[in-house]
Amino acid sequence: MEQSALIDIGLPAVVFIIMTGIGMTLSPTDFERVATRPKALIWGITAALVILPLLGLALAIILDLPQEIAIGLVITAACPIGTTTSLFSYLARGDVALSIALSAIGCVVATATLPLFANFAIDYFGNGDMQVHLPILRTIGMMLLIILFPVLLGMAIRRKAPGFAARAERLLAAFGILVLVILIVGIGASVYDRWVSILLSAGPAVVGLTATGIAVGLAGSRLLGLTSAEATTVALSVSIRNAAIGMVLAITMMRSPEVAVPPALFGLLMYASGFALVAYGRRKTRV
Repeated sequence: MEQSALIDIGLPAVVFIIMTGIGMTLSPTDFERVATRPKALIWGITAALVILPLLGLALAIILDLPQEIAIGLVITAACPIGTTTSLFSYLARGDVALSIALSAIGCVVATATLPLFANFAIDYFGNGDMQVHLPILRTIGMMLLIILFPVLLGMAIRRKAPGFAARAERLLAAFGILVLVILIVGIGASVYDRWVSILLSAGPAVVGLTATGIAVGLAGSRLLGLTSAEATTVALSVSIRNAAIGMVLAITMMRSPEVAVPPALFGLLMYASGFALVAYGRRKTRV
């Protein structure tokens, strides 16, 4: 169950380009606004990196999943927030600055929470002889390279050439939609020969994790009095995860392709939930 070149090389490069375009829509005042409303940021991190892993653990117990699938489900839920969350937030008319802050800060937080939840799941469901160590420097470096740096680049372009930035941003938005569609088709084709086994073993649990995560994100945001844009962004941060990291942990560190099944399936389904939240967010902000 090796990662395809689409994920290893193509996706980071494409995300870099798209994030540069998103940066062209931002200004320093956007981030100042996030800093003045820390409630959304704190709730988003909590929902994505604490509550969702707990939901994954609960589902694994309730559904009495096989050992490897149960461990994989918890690892999937504890993966860092996905790098494409900001793109979906942009398409959904969410709070892009909040999304970028959630991805960046969540990356650092996940370096602690992912090994914690993964090792707990291994001890609870397995025999405890596997240990997970997230590559901290590589993960942080990836976030800096394909999220923060291109956003800063895009903001600099907007400041120096606002006319060009406005034109380029519209083109990159259309490019982003096209890339996401191609990504879904490409990932689906890469696991075509494993569809039946993946769906039967982990499908219901992964669907349940995605649905409950979105529900908790939206409901909690409403209770906290967040705006529709903030609520949509939080829900996206919960439902769009860097599932590739879960697959890497399962295959390279645990030597267990079975543990990699839930993150592989989640990596497919999360784009469907992302587009559903795009439709939700655009409907909520329709004037």
